[in-house]
Amino acid sequence: MIVPGNRKKVNGHLSKNIDAALLMRTLPVLLNKEIPMRPPQSKLAPFSSRSISVLLCSFAAILGFAGIAGAAPREFSRSTPLAWSVRYANSEAARLSASNEFGMPSGKWNYANFLELRSMLYLDDRLAEPHPRYRPFVKATVESFLSPDGRTISKFKPTEYSIDDIAPGVTVEYLYRTDKNERYKNTIEILRRQLDPGRHPRVKEGAFWHKKRYPHQIWLDGLYMGSPFYAEYTATLESSGKRAAAYDDIVNQFRVCAKHTRDPKTGLYYHAWDESREQSWAGKETGQSPNFWSRAIGWYAMALVDVLDFLPDDTATDKARRAELITILKSVLDGVIKYQDPVSGCWWQVTDQGGRKGNYLEATASAMFAYVMAKGINRGYLDRATYEAPALKAYGGIIATLVRVNADGSIDLTQCCAVAGLGYGRDGSYEYYLSEPIINNDPKGAGPFILAGIEFDRLLGIDETAKDVPASPAFTIRSAQNKRAPAAAKDGTTQKQSAKVENFSDPWAMVPEILSRIKAPAFPDRVFPITDYGAPTDGKGDSSEAIRKAISACNVSGGGIVLIPPGTFVTGPVYLKSNVNLHLEGGARLLFKTDPDAYMPVVFTRWEGVELMNFSPFIYAYEEENIAITGEGVLDGQADEKNWWPMHNLSKKRVPGQPPGSDSRNTLMRQADEPISRMDPAKRIYGKGENLRPPFIQPYKCKNILIEGVAIVRSPFWEINPVLCRNITVRGVKINSHGPNNDGINPESCSDVLIENVFFDTGDDCIAIKSGRNNDGRRVNVPSENIIIRNCVMKDGHGGVTIGSEISGGCRNVFVEDCKMDSPNLDIAFRFKTNAVRGGVIENIHMRNVQVGRVADSVVRIDYYYEEGIKGGHMPVVRNISMQNVTSQSSPRAMTLKGFPNNPIRDFRMRDCTFNGVEEDDVVQNIEGFVAENMIINRVPEAKDKTGLAKKKSTGK
Repeated sequence: MIVPGNRKKVNGHLSKNIDAALLMRTLPVLLNKEIPMRPPQSKLAPFSSRSISVLLCSFAAILGFAGIAGAAPREFSRSTPLAWSVRYANSEAARLSASNEFGMPSGKWNYANFLELRSMLYLDDRLAEPHPRYRPFVKATVESFLSPDGRTISKFKPTEYSIDDIAPGVTVEYLYRTDKNERYKNTIEILRRQLDPGRHPRVKEGAFWHKKRYPHQIWLDGLYMGSPFYAEYTATLESSGKRAAAYDDIVNQFRVCAKHTRDPKTGLYYHAWDESREQSWAGKETGQSPNFWSRAIGWYAMALVDVLDFLPDDTATDKARRAELITILKSVLDGVIKYQDPVSGCWWQVTDQGGRKGNYLEATASAMFAYVMAKGINRGYLDRATYEAPALKAYGGIIATLVRVNADGSIDLTQCCAVAGLGYGRDGSYEYYLSEPIINNDPKGAGPFILAGIEFDRLLGIDETAKDVPASPAFTIRSAQNKRAPAAAKDGTTQKQSAKVENFSDPWAMVPEILSRIKAPAFPDRVFPITDYGAPTDGKGDSSEAIRKAISACNVSGGGIVLIPPGTFVTGPVYLKSNVNLHLEGGARLLFKTDPDAYMPVVFTRWEGVELMNFSPFIYAYEEENIAITGEGVLDGQADEKNWWPMHNLSKKRVPGQPPGSDSRNTLMRQADEPISRMDPAKRIYGKGENLRPPFIQPYKCKNILIEGVAIVRSPFWEINPVLCRNITVRGVKINSHGPNNDGINPESCSDVLIENVFFDTGDDCIAIKSGRNNDGRRVNVPSENIIIRNCVMKDGHGGVTIGSEISGGCRNVFVEDCKMDSPNLDIAFRFKTNAVRGGVIENIHMRNVQVGRVADSVVRIDYYYEEGIKGGHMPVVRNISMQNVTSQSSPRAMTLKGFPNNPIRDFRMRDCTFNGVEEDDVVQNIEGFVAENMIINRVPEAKDKTGLAKKKSTGK
């Protein structure tokens, strides 16, 4: 790699420290051709310096690239800038509308999401079509957060005074500017009041704190979060008598920030400044953070060009304000241009350390700088002679290096830093910035990339029309309101086919009633940071007592938010209390201890469907109400081959000195089969020495529960396991844990449950609905019922949605829709596990609109012969099951349906289902009332059908 400040030229050309891989990253820009992407830091055998010089000279002479005489390029990798924006907007709109990721109920009032939405509105303006492509989607998404009158904003918490929460207002301002809806204006007024004197806290010189929880700190990011909204409001809605003071205040924000963050030696701007010098990352003399983060500088630069759009240019005072901001803008760009990668044209994650190990070319910052330079030239803030060449180099480099075109034509923006911040364990070191996740299609890059294409279209004088760019594919438009409405047939054909089934009634008609009872709890705005109660921020000390105190204080005060700030915190078991929301901010990681002693003494719990006294679950609540676990942080159980998982130890590969977990399990299962009259679960004492691993999250006999947004990794046992609970919402959670028995979500004997937008990558069943095991389950005798599962992704696991096997209390009224399941390690998409020892009634289970890729066994399996099979006196009942519009791409079997000869499966309907790539015969034994309409099974040529059923339906008749 070429290190800025250590480059040499030979006769005007780069010397031999450029390798072939770097050259190949430049050629697509020169030749306007797409080539397969290589990792930016991969290397091929080096060319000689003479070869490189000759090649570069030849291409430069022919094409006039990067400022050498000749016309500027019209296309970049065979697409114009506006076409790239449209292609990417189409890709993102399809992705986002399918998942509803940006809208309620799963989305967040988020500056990055709303930036991407705003970029789509600007693209609609540029295309100027009679019917805007993206506006309906953007409107539905934005409005999902707003009350009908716009005076309430969901998920906006004014008392937190986070400048990040002001930025979405720019998108709302745009919508108001174009249709004057008073609903939008009311929302805008709410956000503007946040900036009034005496509200959002400020440093002594008048600049806004980044957040109330980040006292005395200015972050470069914050200038973008607050100032463009503030400037547009001042220009369009502020009373004339107050405008001058507001404009002065806006300019002062940039002045103070530049004064305290600019480094005169490099010309770059530090990520943040702490007025108090109290933060661990702050220099004791300067208060500055220790490194230059490219995206932070990009936010600051975007704030400048966007604010300049709304500063007047009428009086001498107006001109002075504009001149001051343009001077700062040039200072920012002059600094970063010095550190632009000379080959790719992009920028590095840590701006000034391009050649250092681990650093990478980062897409979001690169897109921001390209957008800022192009817009600055177009608006006359920047001179073309100085800034056009680096702008073109940047844009072309992004296309060649960081944009990936997929086989289906969709676009990915790769190598985006997911998030970065300061404080609470985030020390601002080089190593820290390199430790944050790298993802594709982060909205913090998507928005600037779309906006950049619009600006480069103008910069290059291309002026394409809508007919010159790709058409927009169909995508879903929905809001929180219509998302909860009863599902309707997609077209007339489907409705007619439904009518053909004699006596068929729509089982989904009861879904709205169930949803009307499921309401996520709300919490007061009171915030209880665990750091206020002594939680150490070094990532090593024990935070258990601080968390306990914060939860207790929150509960006693009447409820609120127990805040886990960014950073790493170590803890033992967490006991939630009523009216407490345990909230993990983005960048927060809660590490649970690996010492089993920490989870003693034993508590009343359930283990594989049997009540007992055992290790405390990692997060536990008993007979509480209105509880939540929310945020963007990570819950890390630290289970692995050395911690917790060896307790499973059911195989022959036993860990030396580790008693087999099967011994304890076998004892407990015998107790589950004792006569009910003799049972006393409080006397079943397990815990230390017994090796029954605790679940990660288990609320017990609780009601009004919300688990939202968090990531769960390395669980010892089942991940989310509510027992005997009511009114549960699990939303937007990401589960990745591949230990033994690592089920994702297991509601047991629960009612009114909503599971939506959850990502599963698990070592066992993704979702397994349960209700107690054998006699112990019959003693409790509470079914799981009224459960809705939708918009989930099951990447890996044994079963996608499973009923059983601990199902002795029964299960009814389960609705699964709009899910995706695809993995060769996923055994079965839709699975029922029961036997004559479990018993129980399973009824009214329905699945529709589910896409299945490859599964390792069957798409649907109903099996009465699981484990003990027919050897028992409690005959299982499975009845009234339906599958509609379920498709699969590949599986050994479409169906394995195995009832008992004297106790068949009853009433199983399949409509409009297509199973492709089926390799073996289906197994259909002992089933009554099987109805299959428009069911198509496409078998591989070698497969034969012995039942006749599937063969008949394979014709589609």
